[in-house]
Amino acid sequence: MIALPVLLGLLARFTLAAAVPANESGLIFGYFFAFSADDGDAASFTNEEDGNYAIQWEANSGHFIGGAGWNPGSAQSISYSTFSPVGNSWFSIYGWTTDPLVEYRILEENFGGVDPTVGLTSKGSLTSDGSVYNIYEAQIFNGVSPVGTANFSQYWSIRQSPVTAGVPTVTTQNHFTAWAAAGMPLGEFGYQIVATEQAGGASASTEAGSLSVLVRTRPGGFCATEFAQCGGEGFTGPTCCVSNTTCVQDNQFFSTCVAD
Repeated sequence: MIALPVLLGLLARFTLAAAVPANESGLIFGYFFAFSADDGDAASFTNEEDGNYAIQWEANSGHFIGGAGWNPGSAQSISYSTFSPVGNSWFSIYGWTTDPLVEYRILEENFGGVDPTVGLTSKGSLTSDGSVYNIYEAQIFNGVSPVGTANFSQYWSIRQSPVTAGVPTVTTQNHFTAWAAAGMPLGEFGYQIVATEQAGGASASTEAGSLSVLVRTRPGGFCATEFAQCGGEGFTGPTCCVSNTTCVQDNQFFSTCVAD
């Protein structure tokens, strides 16, 4: 008979994907996810294993945003891999804080050339992870937020040079420090995701598109998610586990990340 942790680990590895309805969030495969779409029939979000997710959208699908990450977020280094989509979309580290209520983006890639800086106020720049980022701020009134309709600040860091080599990494602490120095403080962290987003209205893409993303934290390597294998004789994958899980030995050949 297969031990329960081993069975769960095998089931996790053979679970291919989980589709997510529009305007949903939660925890799956060891990662927090969030997906919001104006038209849930025109844009779809799928959680995949080990931090992967995929988004597909039809032409003129309106605004959507979705991604995988953590709740709460933190000042951490985040790595990702991504395939360039067709059409207009933004790719960013996206999150919220409370006290003060802030919506923030560290914009890594801007596919299709839609200018996100319209209506934003320039607040300087910083250099991090091989690029200059320009900093912007905006004030949003009666906007949609995790605490309901509210007034809040919006912070942006926008990468100026594309990643050309290695694993793309975002050192979020560098941005948070630069924002604070520019008079843009953060509060208590809410959720934080590696997000794909399409603007609505006239900025919505007139083409269909798709994107696949793999999300990881660094340093310390890529850690295994809950129920995934984290050790065993001959195992060459990650031997650390994501937060709130511990690597537990099932037998000589298999160890599994189990929730604390």
